[in-house]
Amino acid sequence: MNKEKLAKGMMWLSGFSMSVFFSAITLYAGFNNVRKADDYTFLIIGLLLIPAIFFFAYKGFKIILDAIFQK
Repeated sequence: MNKEKLAKGMMWLSGFSMSVFFSAITLYAGFNNVRKADDYTFLIIGLLLIPAIFFFAYKGFKIILDAIFQK
C-alpha cells in the first residue's frame, strides 16, 4: 500500500467534505435570502459548489483505490 498516495487521496476527500459543508451552508443562506430579500448571490455560489463536490469525491476515491490496489 502506497502511503503517500493514500495521504494525497485523504487530502482530496477533505476537500470533498469541506465543499459539502460550504455548499450546504450557502444553499441554506441563499434560499433564505431569496425568500426575504430577492438576492440570488449565495444561491448561485451554492449551486456552483455542487460540481466541486463530485470532482473532489471522484479524485479522492480514485487515488485511494489506486494506492490500495497498487495501480
